[in-house]
Amino acid sequence: MPYTILKHCLSEEWNAKDFLETHFSHGDVYYTEDSTVVPMKLLHELFSSGLVEGDIMLESSAGGMVSPLFSASKYFKEIYVMEFTDASVNHFKQWLENSDEATDWSYPAQLVSGLEGNEDGWKEKEEQARRAIKRVLKYDLLDCNSKNSVAIPEVDCVLTVYQFNIICQTKEDFKHNMKILTSRLKVGGYLLFFHALNMTFYQTDGHKFSSLALDEKIIEKVLNDLRFDMVKKEIIPAVKEHENADYTAVLFAVARKAK
Repeated sequence: MPYTILKHCLSEEWNAKDFLETHFSHGDVYYTEDSTVVPMKLLHELFSSGLVEGDIMLESSAGGMVSPLFSASKYFKEIYVMEFTDASVNHFKQWLENSDEATDWSYPAQLVSGLEGNEDGWKEKEEQARRAIKRVLKYDLLDCNSKNSVAIPEVDCVLTVYQFNIICQTKEDFKHNMKILTSRLKVGGYLLFFHALNMTFYQTDGHKFSSLALDEKIIEKVLNDLRFDMVKKEIIPAVKEHENADYTAVLFAVARKAK
C-alpha cells in the first residue's frame, strides 16, 4: 500500500484503546512477545544491573502504554509522562484513575512482578507505578512552542517505547521530535529507546496507519548528531511476520547525553 494513503495517529480514526489492546495488551501471542515481553525483560535486566539510575524520569511510549513503567517505577521516584495525542493522554489517565474504560495491563504487571521474584505482587506493582507518576502531559506535534514541553523538570532518564514508530512521517520529524523529547535530559543522563525497525505501517480498528521506516544506522546518526554516545545496543529479530505491522526487528538502544 502506498505511503501517501496511510493514515497518521493524529487522524480522527486513530483509537488509543484499540491500538493498545491490538498491539500490546491482548494481541496475538507471538506479536506480544516482541511488543511487550522483550521490552519488559530488557528493562528489568538494565535497571537491575545498576547501569542506569536516578530520581526523575520522563517517559513517552506509543499510544499511552503503561507497561514500561512497571519496571521503571521501582527505580525512579518521580515519573513524568508525555504523550502526543489527546486520545493517548485521556486513555492513560483512565488507567491512573482505575476507570472501567481503561486498558487492562495486568499481564505485563504480572510479568514484571515475576521477573522481580514476587509473582503475586502484581497489583502492588500497578500501584507503585501510579504513585510514581507525577504528571501526564501532552506535547502538540502541530505546535512547536507547546508550553508542556518545558513544564517538566530536568530528568535523569528518558524512556520511550515505540513512540517514534507512530508519530514520525519524515526523517526530519524523527530528529525534531527526539530533540524535543530529550531537551529536559541532564548532561550525563540516559536515553532508553525502543524502536520497531523498518516498519512502514501498522493497523488497528480496521484502519492502516503510517510508520516511518528507519534502520539502526539512521537512528544512530540522529543520536550522534544530537550528541548522544551509544552505551548499549541490542537488535532482536521479529518472532515472525505479522499482519498488524511489518517491522523486521526490535532495536533497544541505551545512549548517554554528552556535553
